[in-house]
Amino acid sequence: MPNDQSANIARVVLKAPPFWRANQALWFRQMESQFTLAGVTSEITKFHHIVAALQPEELEVVGDIMLNPPADEPYDALRKRLCSQYADSEEQRLRNLISGMQLGDRKPSRLLLEMRSKAENKISEELLKHTCSKSWPFPTTSWID
Repeated sequence: MPNDQSANIARVVLKAPPFWRANQALWFRQMESQFTLAGVTSEITKFHHIVAALQPEELEVVGDIMLNPPADEPYDALRKRLCSQYADSEEQRLRNLISGMQLGDRKPSRLLLEMRSKAENKISEELLKHTCSKSWPFPTTSWID
């Protein structure tokens, strides 16, 4: 007896979180993890998953790509456009890093991790540690990573 179900292709449903303008690179890394888990390798499939996750304001930014996707690497074109439109300049990122983060009720190591994430490997470790230690209400001589 033939198994009709074996001819069906299983489809994995991805649930994309809302696009994260404040850190598009991290959002795309999260999406890449979902694609890997779901076995999605096709550029056009990735493209459509990203389009489905965007809100109207983001769709306006990529409308031309969405309406006429490039034949080669449509997902990559979409990713590059979104990242370039919403990414802060390096100067702004450093300014935000220096002025915007305080220790609060976090552990010093947690603050340093958040600063590393915001810096995206574009600021030296020494500068990050120095900037982080300025946010502390107490002096320190050693670091715990």
